[in-house]
Amino acid sequence: MADLIRTRVWTLLIGLLLWPPAAHAQAQTQDKPIGEAPAERDAEDVFLRGQRVLLGRGQVVLDVGQFYARSDTLQLALFNDSLALATREQTVLTTVLFGRLGVLHETEVFAGTAFVHQRQRVFYGDANLAETRQSDIGGFALGVRRTFMREGRGRPDVIGTFDVQVPTSDTSYVLGGGFAAVKSIDPLVLFAGVNYHRSLSHDREDGIRLQSANRADVSLGYALSLNDSLAISTAATALFTRALTVDGDPSRRFDAFSLRFALTSALSKGLFIEPSVSVGLSGPDRSFAMGVTIPYSF
Repeated sequence: MADLIRTRVWTLLIGLLLWPPAAHAQAQTQDKPIGEAPAERDAEDVFLRGQRVLLGRGQVVLDVGQFYARSDTLQLALFNDSLALATREQTVLTTVLFGRLGVLHETEVFAGTAFVHQRQRVFYGDANLAETRQSDIGGFALGVRRTFMREGRGRPDVIGTFDVQVPTSDTSYVLGGGFAAVKSIDPLVLFAGVNYHRSLSHDREDGIRLQSANRADVSLGYALSLNDSLAISTAATALFTRALTVDGDPSRRFDAFSLRFALTSALSKGLFIEPSVSVGLSGPDRSFAMGVTIPYSF
C-alpha cells in the first residue's frame, strides 16, 4: 500500500514539473505559422505587373521584349493593265523596353519605349506590286499607377492609371488613363480593365492641322497559377479607335478584337520569361502576333 501511494505521489510530482514546459511548447507550436510566404515573386504576380501595383518603395521591374506581328488585307490593284484582287501584307518587328519603379505605398511610376521596323508589301500571286520599309522609335510612355481600394471579402483590387505618350516624330501627344479590377479566387485571378486615350490637336511641319483622335479599349481575362514558378493566362481585348483627322474632316471608327495567350515562367531569382501569342478576331483582316518578354525584378 505504501509503495502504491509513493508511486502515485512521484507520478503527480513529475506531471506537475513537466506540464508548464509542455504547455509552453504547445503554445509555441500553435503560434508558429505553418509554412512561410516565399521571399521571391511568383509567376502569377509577375504576369499581373501590368494590372496590379506590386512594387514597394525602391523596387524595380524591367521588361525587355521582342514581338513579330503580321496582318493581311485584300485590296484591288492594277496588274498587267487590269484590276486584280491583291494582298496587302504588313509585318511589324517591335523591340520593347519598359520599366516600373515603386515610389510610395501602393504607388508606382513607369516608363517605356519601343523600336519599330515595319514592312508593307502588295503582291498578286508571285508578283510584287509595291513594297515599303520604315524604321522608327515609337515614342515614349510615362505614367503612374496607384491602388485605390485593396481586395477584400466580396470586393476586388481597384487600380487607377494615368499616362502620357510623348512622340518622337511629327505626331501628337496622347493623354489618357483607366481603371482595372483584379480579384483572386485561388488558384485563379480574374481581371478586367478599361482605358481611354485622346491625342491632342497638332500642326504638322507642312502646315496641315491634325485634329484630336480618340481611343478606348476594354479587356478581361484570367491568370491560372500552376505553381510558384509557372502561370498561364488568357486575355480578350476590344479596341475602339477614331483616327486623327485633317482639318476637321470626319473619320470612320475602327474596331478591333483580339485574344492573347501567355505563359509566365521563372528562370532564376528575379528573372522570368513570358512567351505569348495574340490572334485577331475581327475581319476581314487576318492578323496575329507572337513574341517573348523577359521581366527582371530587383
